[in-house]
Amino acid sequence: MKLLSVNVSLPREISHEGRTVTTGIFKQPVDGRVMLGTLNLEGDGQADLVGHGGVYKAAYVYSMENYAYWERELGRSDFGFGQFGENFTVEGMADEAIHIGDVFRIGDALVEVSQPRVPCFKLAIRMGIDGFEHVLLSSNRVGFYLRVLEEGEVGAGDTIERVEASSAGVTVAEMNNLLYFDLGNLAGARKALGIKALSPGWRGSFEDRLAKAEVSGKAPEGFRSLIVERKERESETITSFYLVAEDGKPLAPFMPGQFLPIRLEIPGQPKPLNRTYSISDGPNRDTYRLSIKREVAPGDAPDAPPGRSSNYFHDHVKPGTRLRVKSPRGKFFLDPKGEGGLALVSAGVGLTPMVSMLNAIVEAGSRRPTWFVHGARNGAEHAMGAQVRRLARENDNVDVHVRYSRPGPDDMEGRDHDSEGHVDVALLKRLLPGNDVHFYLCGPTPFMRSLFNGLITWGVPEDRIHYEFFGPASALIERKGAKATGGDCVECATDIEVTFTRSGRTANWNPSFGTILDMAEGLGLNPPYSCRSGICHTCKCAIEYGEVEYVEEPLDPPEPGTALICCSKPKTNVSVDA
Repeated sequence: MKLLSVNVSLPREISHEGRTVTTGIFKQPVDGRVMLGTLNLEGDGQADLVGHGGVYKAAYVYSMENYAYWERELGRSDFGFGQFGENFTVEGMADEAIHIGDVFRIGDALVEVSQPRVPCFKLAIRMGIDGFEHVLLSSNRVGFYLRVLEEGEVGAGDTIERVEASSAGVTVAEMNNLLYFDLGNLAGARKALGIKALSPGWRGSFEDRLAKAEVSGKAPEGFRSLIVERKERESETITSFYLVAEDGKPLAPFMPGQFLPIRLEIPGQPKPLNRTYSISDGPNRDTYRLSIKREVAPGDAPDAPPGRSSNYFHDHVKPGTRLRVKSPRGKFFLDPKGEGGLALVSAGVGLTPMVSMLNAIVEAGSRRPTWFVHGARNGAEHAMGAQVRRLARENDNVDVHVRYSRPGPDDMEGRDHDSEGHVDVALLKRLLPGNDVHFYLCGPTPFMRSLFNGLITWGVPEDRIHYEFFGPASALIERKGAKATGGDCVECATDIEVTFTRSGRTANWNPSFGTILDMAEGLGLNPPYSCRSGICHTCKCAIEYGEVEYVEEPLDPPEPGTALICCSKPKTNVSVDA
């Protein structure tokens, strides 16, 4: 294997179909040696910093075997190095011979294959062939991106040495086919998720596919009546409510970690309250269990009203009460059939989705190493502790550690709790063999902020930190310029433009984002949001022109001229007041 050419370019504006397009696809060979850094090549630039460049796409590779194919297929002989927008033109690295996760030494740099290329309409411009991006995609000759493990200089003529072969054995061509064409291959999707080197964007696409396969059928348009079958006290502050279908039909399935949207008609309230509560038991049951904490007035504001919905549940909801709900939703969930170690870390009532995940792991027969770490004030407020400890006794892959911040006089260390203090990263470092696991976090804001930033400092990649946090992502992050979620494109960009007027940013819509909110975050913006599911209206923005459509129907549609950007995507060119 050999590096034949190193190609770079800076973004430039071109005229295309009556409009100006900025692109960095016109790569040209460079002489001499060039520094390959963790984000890109020296002297190279990208117009779309979401779709190109960055940690998992520092350099794009295309092989001469593909060049020869396209010369024959298109009847052309005018190709020069960099024709396909690649940084490295190579020989001996065909898509069907290179695996996601393979590690190579190129010159002084050490690199890892992270994902196939996602072609966009700018490739068609470069090739002078309308729709060529789709032709390239269907050919399974897309090339691949590299993540830099060790920075170093590279140059034309360098020998490329494979120093580590991926144990998963999924080639670039196979991965491309799996994502775009072999859509029913769920076993392949699970295998892809077991490849640690796979980029976050591709990983997220396979996770979504598995979630949709698990939660079959479209959520009903209207509300459904469920009946409270029974009510059980879990602690002095938390009570569980078991809900069954009034009509006797099966409940809509859910993924462990998701929540249930509920509309409450509370006497004395001028309008219904929309609330969400995490389902606290594993899926595949005839009931939904909601474990709800009674929210009292905050200690620093004793005159503030207590939680209306939680107190209504505790005081007025009883067996036989009818509740109006929609199907479970939420993007914080776990695939119990996945691979790799897990750390389920919670505080207070944040344990409810974690218990659902733990139950699902055990019921699926999974042998994934799982650490369940929970913080509570004391035994009086600690819910479901006996259930969790029983699962740990019965499953040797499950470890439980409970920490009380203010143990009561009857709380016994070793029986009720395992240590005293607050759950923090220092505790996780002591309990876990290392940081090479997926972390799932849920709890109050100070806890979430401390854990999130502590894990980042510990060297945990952000794509391995999953969290349920009803508030703006920026509230978690202490590092300037960081963002809690990152866009990563796995589909072609469209010609629909989204403008964020207050931020002065315009970009082409890419379906990989899923929603306008995801796109905003991918561009480094931090618009306010809370539920990310079309329930709370925190993300509501004025639409100055254009149309949007909803990928997930909101519980209550917003007024005309506005949109909930957490669950909508652009239908036309659109301007969003964000």
